[in-house]
Amino acid sequence: MRSGLSEGGDMRRRDDLVFSMAEYERRLGNLRAEMERRALDAVIITTPENLFYLTGYQTPGYYYFQCLVVPLEGEAFMVTRLLEDSNVQTRTWVEYSRPYADTDSPIGSLHMAMSEFGLSRARIGYEKSSYFFRAGEQEQLIFAMEEAHLQDCTGIVESLRLIKSPDEIAMMREAGKTTMAGMQAGIDATRAGISENDIAAEIHYAMIKAGSHYPAISPFVASGWRCAVGHATWEDRIIQDGECVFLEVGGCRNRYHAPMMRTVVCGEIRDEVAEAEEVINEAVAVARAEMRPGITAGDIDHMCRQYLARYSKGGTQSTRSGYSVGIAFAPDWGEGHILSIQPDEHRYLEENMTFHLIPWLQVPGIAGVGISETVLVTKDGCETLFDGFDRKVISK
Repeated sequence: MRSGLSEGGDMRRRDDLVFSMAEYERRLGNLRAEMERRALDAVIITTPENLFYLTGYQTPGYYYFQCLVVPLEGEAFMVTRLLEDSNVQTRTWVEYSRPYADTDSPIGSLHMAMSEFGLSRARIGYEKSSYFFRAGEQEQLIFAMEEAHLQDCTGIVESLRLIKSPDEIAMMREAGKTTMAGMQAGIDATRAGISENDIAAEIHYAMIKAGSHYPAISPFVASGWRCAVGHATWEDRIIQDGECVFLEVGGCRNRYHAPMMRTVVCGEIRDEVAEAEEVINEAVAVARAEMRPGITAGDIDHMCRQYLARYSKGGTQSTRSGYSVGIAFAPDWGEGHILSIQPDEHRYLEENMTFHLIPWLQVPGIAGVGISETVLVTKDGCETLFDGFDRKVISK
């Protein structure tokens, strides 16, 4: 028997996972309650973030098919590539695994496992919109399991992930510390005459040295006219006097992320940038003042846009004003597909939701100005995960 592991019950008892067994039992219990509400006998979970949330399983190898099957009653099991089965054994509470070789059919292996566990004629939910459950694989599954009743259950786990537990919030605070370390290193490194690559290197080193694990997205570092280009990042460019440098860093602890934006100016701050800083800080301040349980995400977005609309120099915000954050694997560090702060979003904020609040402005040819926060919705308001970090455009 491996260290940290004992057998018994619906789950292998362990004391060496990311979270306690009680936390995983709570999550699995909530999933099964939702399955019962939807009259599902089992679900096939393929989204990497959902696999991690439910079991602790993680690997960057999700370009191969992998899934967790959770029956309403009985033992959960996983189907993964043989190489990744070591992650099932060492990182999760899952006792039963049916790995497949590279030359095997992944869906054929899943079909055999479903039959083995008595689920070949069950009512089964699967994540139709999962990035890593390909359309061809879904077609194979539907054909192979013709006696089962298959239906889309996309979002069944995501709905549970929106409200963070105390343990998750603690993990996000840890991620926030690594973000601040990386961002401060990026700010300190920024000056005319060096390359974007130099800044990116300093951010990575400081962030990882502070405890960050590999993030779902590498930091964004863009200078000069590239600041206003969406999702631009380092590409050898040498920073010139008077230019802006846009930085966005998302430190990671055990797959939990806490992103932050800041803008640095190498020289005197131009009027266009100073005005952008003012309206952005006003938008963030009013959003933080009003974010609390019972207000809609759309209301917060509207408030942010009202302040950004005061900008007189032609800049725009082409995006939502924020998005849920938490567990993430590439290609995205956010949970915006679960809930975003955007127009016409009528869902209410709830205590212990976490968001990257991002009112920002793209000023073509001049700058991308962002001064963002990762925030936690509390019982009667919200708080930042970046206490003590300056909220301003930095002039160097």
